[in-house]
Amino acid sequence: MRAAARGTGVHRALSVQVLAWMCAFVLAACGGGGDSTSQPATSGQPQAATNAGAGSTQLAATANAVPISIDPGPSNDVNVPFVSVTVCVPGSNNCQTVDHVLVDTGSVGLRLFAAALNPALALPPETTANGALVHQCMQFADGYTWGGVRVADVRMAGELAGATPIQIMGDPAAPAAPSDCTSTGPNINDVRTFGANGVIGLGVFIEDCGPACAQNANVGVYYACQFNCASTTVPLAQQVQNPVARFANDNNGVVVTLPPVPAAGTTVLGGTLVFGIGTQVNNGLGSAAVLTADPNSGYFTTLYKGQTLNDSFIDSGSNGIFFRDAEIPHCRKSFYCPTSTLNLSATNVGRNGAQSTVAFTVANADQVFAAHPDFAVFPGLASSNPDSSSFDWGLPFFFGRTVFTAIETRQTPAGRGPYFAY
Repeated sequence: MRAAARGTGVHRALSVQVLAWMCAFVLAACGGGGDSTSQPATSGQPQAATNAGAGSTQLAATANAVPISIDPGPSNDVNVPFVSVTVCVPGSNNCQTVDHVLVDTGSVGLRLFAAALNPALALPPETTANGALVHQCMQFADGYTWGGVRVADVRMAGELAGATPIQIMGDPAAPAAPSDCTSTGPNINDVRTFGANGVIGLGVFIEDCGPACAQNANVGVYYACQFNCASTTVPLAQQVQNPVARFANDNNGVVVTLPPVPAAGTTVLGGTLVFGIGTQVNNGLGSAAVLTADPNSGYFTTLYKGQTLNDSFIDSGSNGIFFRDAEIPHCRKSFYCPTSTLNLSATNVGRNGAQSTVAFTVANADQVFAAHPDFAVFPGLASSNPDSSSFDWGLPFFFGRTVFTAIETRQTPAGRGPYFAY
C-alpha cells in the first residue's frame, strides 16, 4: 500500500498495509523462518507456469504478459504469488533476471534485495540536487526495511520501464538507518525474513509516496545521505515508481488471472499477469464490475455484517482475507479456525456507487495445514484485520477470477483510474 506517505492511503510505498496485515501478527508472517503455513503472511516467485497445480492457467506467448507462480518461495510460505523481473543498467544490456518477486497490487514500486542481485550489476544511485544519495525507509508493524534508491531499466515480457527509480533493500553499502526508521522494530531487511527476493508493487498509484514526500521533508520515507542521513523531499518523478506506469504502451493498469483452487488447496498454482487494460486482445474488461477507488487513498467500501468498512482494497500481496469478525475463533497462529468451513459474503461498493457481492469461505487453518503440509495454496485462509475500518481482499479473492487494477489518471475503456474491476 502507499505507506504512511499519503496520510492513510492504502497503497503507498511498499504496502504498509499489505505486509503490515501479515506482519502484525508474527514476524514469520512476512516469511520468517520455518513453516509459514502456520501464520498469516506474503511471499516469493515462479517456476514455469507449466509446473502449476490444479487448474493452472497456461501463459500465451504475448509481449504484455508474464507467468505467475504460487509456490513455497524462499521461506516456505503459503498463498504468495511470484513473478520474475529483469533489471538492467539504464540503456545497456547489463541485466539480471530476479525470480521470486512478490506480485503486490496493494503497494507501489519495485523493491529488490541486494542479496538477490549480482554485485557486478552496478545500478546507478539516485541523488539529490546537491549530490547526496537518496535512501528510503519502509516501516511495518513488525519492523522496517532500509536501502538506497537506484535507477534501472525494468523489463517484463516485451515491456520496458526505462530509467525507473527502484529501491534496493538490505544493501550492505547503505549507511546505517536513522533512528526514526529503526525505532519501529527489528530490521526485516533480508530475503528469509521477508519471504521473497523482492516485491513489485502494481497498485493504483504512480509513485510510492506522492505529493506528501514531494512537499514535506518530515514524512520519514525518503532520506538524503552524505555525512549523515536526514529526511528529505523527493520530486514525484524521482520517487520509487509503479513500473507499469512507465511502459510506452499497456501502461494504464494490470490484470491478474488465477484459476479456481480446490477447497482443500493445492501444491502450487500458475496464473498470468497481463499489462494494460483494454489495450490488447488479452486484457479487455468484458463484463467485469468496475468499482472506482478514492483518488487519494485507493480505498473503496465493503459492507459486511452491518459494518461499513470504508478503507477496503484488493491486494494480491496479502496471503489471506483480512477482516474483523468476533464470532470466528482464531487458532494458534492468528488465522481464523472455525469449527467447520464458513460460507460468507460481503458487498463491495465503489466510489461510483457500483456494487458487487462476493462470496468467500473461511476454513480452519490448523486443519488444512495439518491435512496438507506440502501445499502452498489454500483458498480458505482468513484472519482478523488490525484496521477496524478495513476489509483486505487478499490472494484467495483472486482464485477463479480475473482482477483488474487501474492506475490513477490513466484512461481505460471504463474511464480513468483508480479503480478495481473483476
